[in-house]
Amino acid sequence: MNLVNEDLKLKLITGDPILLNKSNVFFYHRTIREVIQYGYVDFLRTIQLFKYNDNDIQEFSEIPGMSAFFYFLILLNNNSPTSLLMRQGFLFFIGADKVEVDMEKQIFICSCKDIDNIEINKEGFEEIVEYINLVYNGNFKEEDEDNSNLSEAERRMKEKFKKLKKMREAAKARSGDNEEISQFSDQLGGFWARNSNMRWSDILDLPYYTFYFLLKKLRIVDDYDIQLRAMMAGASIDKELHHWLMGDNDEDEKE
Repeated sequence: MNLVNEDLKLKLITGDPILLNKSNVFFYHRTIREVIQYGYVDFLRTIQLFKYNDNDIQEFSEIPGMSAFFYFLILLNNNSPTSLLMRQGFLFFIGADKVEVDMEKQIFICSCKDIDNIEINKEGFEEIVEYINLVYNGNFKEEDEDNSNLSEAERRMKEKFKKLKKMREAAKARSGDNEEISQFSDQLGGFWARNSNMRWSDILDLPYYTFYFLLKKLRIVDDYDIQLRAMMAGASIDKELHHWLMGDNDEDEKE
C-alpha cells in the first residue's frame, strides 16, 4: 500500500509549508542548507527524539502505561538539554517560536509567527510526528506486523532484533555517528559531481525531501542504464527491466 499519494508527493517535492488538519499548524519542509545550519548532529538527535513511541518511553522511563505524548508534556517543563532539543524541534518543524504546556488540559500551547495560543492535543501532536517521519525518514510510523504465524521462539528472536536495531539507532543519534555525517556530506558531494551544471547554492536550497527524492531517482536511472548495457552485452537479467520513467513501485512503501 502506498503511503503517499501523488498529490501529497508533489506538495512535498515543492517544499512549501503544509497546513496540518488536526494540529492546525504549518509543517515546514526544511532545506539542506537549513538542516546544516541547524546542525546535522542535533538534527539526527531531534529526529530520534520525536520518533520515540509509547513502548520506547515505557521501557526507558520504567513507568507502565506512560504515553510518549504525556512524557513529552512533562519533559518540556524540565530545564534539560533534551527539553531544549525538543523546543528547537518545535521551532524547526512547525515554526513555533514559543512553546508552553497546560498540564491540566494536557496540551501544548504554541505561538507560530503572528498566531498565539495554538492548542495542540495528543491527536495533533501525533500528526506532527507522523509528518516528521514522512518527510525526514521516508514513511509513516510503522504499523503492527502480523506475527500470528510465528512460533514463540521466532517471536522472541524478532523482538530481540527489533530492540537491538532501536539501540543502534539511538546510539548513533546520541553520539552523532561520524559515519552518518560522512555519508550525508558524501551524498551532497556526489549529487553535485553528477549535476555539476547546478550551482552549489541551488543544491543547498533544495528541500530535504526533494534532495533524497532526486537522489533516489538518480540511482534508478543509473541502475536502468547499467542493466540495459548489460543486456546489450548478452548478460542475463533475472528481473523484468522497467524504464525509469515508469516510477518506482516501492518508493513510498515501508521496506
